[in-house]
Amino acid sequence: MRLSSLAFLSILLVSQAVAQSAFTGKPQYLIATKRAGIPLGTITVELFPTVAPKHSNNFDSLVSKAFYDSTAFHRVIPGFMIQGGDPNSRHGAKSTWGYGDTSQPTVPAEFSPISHQRGILSAARDTGINSANSQFFICVAPATWLNNQYSVYGRVVNGMNWVDTIVSEPRDGNDCPYKKIEMFVTYLGSNDSLCPVPVLNDPYNNQYGVNNNKQLKWNAVPGAIMYYAEVATDSNFTNKFLAKKAALPYVVAIGLPANTTFYWRVWATNGGNVSAFSPVWKFHTNFVGQAELNASNGYELQQNIPNPVSGKTTIKYVLPQKEKVVLKLLDISGRELAVMVNEERLKGEHEVVLDLSKYAAGVYFCSMEAGEFKEMRKMVVEK
Repeated sequence: MRLSSLAFLSILLVSQAVAQSAFTGKPQYLIATKRAGIPLGTITVELFPTVAPKHSNNFDSLVSKAFYDSTAFHRVIPGFMIQGGDPNSRHGAKSTWGYGDTSQPTVPAEFSPISHQRGILSAARDTGINSANSQFFICVAPATWLNNQYSVYGRVVNGMNWVDTIVSEPRDGNDCPYKKIEMFVTYLGSNDSLCPVPVLNDPYNNQYGVNNNKQLKWNAVPGAIMYYAEVATDSNFTNKFLAKKAALPYVVAIGLPANTTFYWRVWATNGGNVSAFSPVWKFHTNFVGQAELNASNGYELQQNIPNPVSGKTTIKYVLPQKEKVVLKLLDISGRELAVMVNEERLKGEHEVVLDLSKYAAGVYFCSMEAGEFKEMRKMVVEK
């Protein structure tokens, strides 16, 4: 039965596929359109096989059989989306468009953190989450309420002006254009662009005193549409604490056990290729009562002043006894840039003036080791 338009969520159905050979990147397709038999315009889409392989294979398989040719964009809602791909819309009565063919095999849901934004191509379905078959929709505006409910598997890379033309077509009470808008879909080739490796950011490598609820951050990767982060208690990642996909360059690790060393890494995908994992970094969570313990032991590394800084900055530290101190300047990857102190110092407060004017703008770290005490402070250089 056809569901009401209240959430188009009802009338949506998409197609099952025979698996094709592995894609080398993002397959691209040309959707040529006609309005009442007269050529209208073309829309180019590319799929995301590393995000939704089953839906990508399904679409590709149907295109290879010319399945979509002469089917219609049978549902258009301004400010929302255009929907098409129902085989009933080839030659069936208009009253049947959108009901789909119940004999079609379905595609299991492949939900991801990718948001339904303008230009996104997603799998239409009925009320069951695994009911997608041949129908799909293209968003003309953000539709974030569909996130994690519908399977995103591609996007428009050219021709959104024609999507806008189609969604503005005069339509009846069922949101079906009065004049039939047909599609003819052909394979164009593959976008085989590579995806750069993410660069980790926070917590910095070998950081101590990390809170048990921590946002793990990395630098955004150009062209990436999704990331995957792993956190484990061993460098081989056999004992994983967290394994999570994300659309933005961060994840939140909640409930990290105290006094534990964690290792973390991230990969990125542009939808067609997956990067290598980032270099593995590690961090150490707080001891229970770590701040009180440090205070009672008398060690302290203070925040540099001023911070942010463009020239010279002062770093102060406190020792409870005579002890060898190693004070270093590190870059964001943990690479040593300078050793400010590497000798015994007497009990009490000490300070170092560091000139950062020769360093590029960005994030740096001051690392201190004295006996069993280890601490780092983040410093920001501005130009």
